[in-house]
Amino acid sequence: MNLKLGYALEGNSDYGIIPVLTERIIEKYDNSITLEKPSKRRPRQKGNGFIKHLPKLAKNLVDDDVDILVAVVDADVKYGSERRKLLSEVKEKCSGDNIALCIADGLAINALEAWLLADENALFKIYDGSLSPQKTKDPEKEPNPKEVLSKIILKLTEGIESSYTSRANELANEIDLQILKDRCGSFGAFATNIINCLKKLKRD
Repeated sequence: MNLKLGYALEGNSDYGIIPVLTERIIEKYDNSITLEKPSKRRPRQKGNGFIKHLPKLAKNLVDDDVDILVAVVDADVKYGSERRKLLSEVKEKCSGDNIALCIADGLAINALEAWLLADENALFKIYDGSLSPQKTKDPEKEPNPKEVLSKIILKLTEGIESSYTSRANELANEIDLQILKDRCGSFGAFATNIINCLKKLKRD
C-alpha cells in the first residue's frame, strides 16, 4: 500500500516534529506501507487560523493525490474546546463535500512542546548525554510548555541554544512513542486518529 501525506501545522518548527512522529506511528502500525514524498502544499494562514480554511486546502491536496491530511494545533490552555469543535466541524464539512481524503487531526495540550517534554531520556540524550535526566511534571499540565522546554535546553547547552528547532528531527526520532502516549493523552488521541485513517483507507 502506497500512502501520501499532507500537513497543516501552526508554525515552521512544527514541520520538523509532526511529520517524523506521524511516519513513526504509521511504520509501527504497518511497516509494509510505502510512504511517498509528502505534499509541499501548506496553509497560507499563520498560526491556528488555518483551521477554518482546511476544506479548501483538503480539496487542493486531493489534486496532489494525498490520502491523509495531518492537521495539528495547540490548545493554548483556554482554547482547547473551541479548537476541538472547529476541527470536528471541518472534518464533517469535508465528509459532507465528499472530499476524498482522511483528516487525522491533533490537539496538543497545551502546546506541541508538551509532547517534547514527555520523554526526558530523549531530551537529555540529544542535548547532553553526560547529564542524568530529571523527571518533569505532567507535560499537559504545564501552562507554558514552550517556556519550560526552552529553559531546559538553555541549561543543557550551557546557554548556547534555547530552541529545539535545530535538532527537531533528531528529537522526534529519539522520543519513545509509548512514553509519549502514556504521558500525553492528546498525543495518544492524535495517534489513534492516524490509525483510524489507515484503517478507513484499507476498507475503501
